[in-house]
Amino acid sequence: AAPVGTKPAPMALDVPPPAAPAPKAEPVSEPSAAQPAASASDEPPPWEDWPDTTDDAEQEALASVPVDASLPQAPSAPALRALPVREAPEPSARLDMPRAAAPAAVQATPEGDVWLEVVQGLLDQESITALVRELALQSQLLGRDGAQWQLRVERETLNHAASRERLQAALLAAGHGDVKLHIEVGPVTDSPARRLAVKAAEKMLAAQELIQNDPLVQAMVRDFGAKIVPGSIQLI
Repeated sequence: AAPVGTKPAPMALDVPPPAAPAPKAEPVSEPSAAQPAASASDEPPPWEDWPDTTDDAEQEALASVPVDASLPQAPSAPALRALPVREAPEPSARLDMPRAAAPAAVQATPEGDVWLEVVQGLLDQESITALVRELALQSQLLGRDGAQWQLRVERETLNHAASRERLQAALLAAGHGDVKLHIEVGPVTDSPARRLAVKAAEKMLAAQELIQNDPLVQAMVRDFGAKIVPGSIQLI
């Protein structure tokens, strides 16, 4: 039991505060005819009221700044240059064919006629090859004294004992007897190689003339601008 003369402690209650009264709605008064409502189109846009930040002095300073030539610049368009136009010549009926190199001059001698016939026979029989063949073609017969034949060559490399002996053996097998060759080094003006080169050049020149004068070839040159490929003409 509670002691006499005491009161119980008051209890704390969580009571929400009273809600505020809702505001009263004010009556909206309609604009009178004497004062028309302001139109939204009459008001200036908000950006027109912004201050002008353009600084004339700053623009002039930027325009006066010099351009540094060391800085990379944008590539400029290449300049156009007028080139001369070459007109193609009209095709002619004559072929301009390259001429073969002129062979070395030949000073024909009676001994040269004999040596050419002898060497040509050895070549037809295929009895000489390699260095022996070159010795026979590049040498000049200077004279004959019985079985002693005197030859001359321009290159020392052809004056080889083994080549000379093989050439002597080929002459013996071809029926020219037991010939003894004596070889010296010096200028050569009449050798089988030079004579054969002259004959080949003459044949090539005749073949070129034959082709140039052919009616069919001339028609192709005239109508289609045909040309002969250099080196395409071969003698058979």
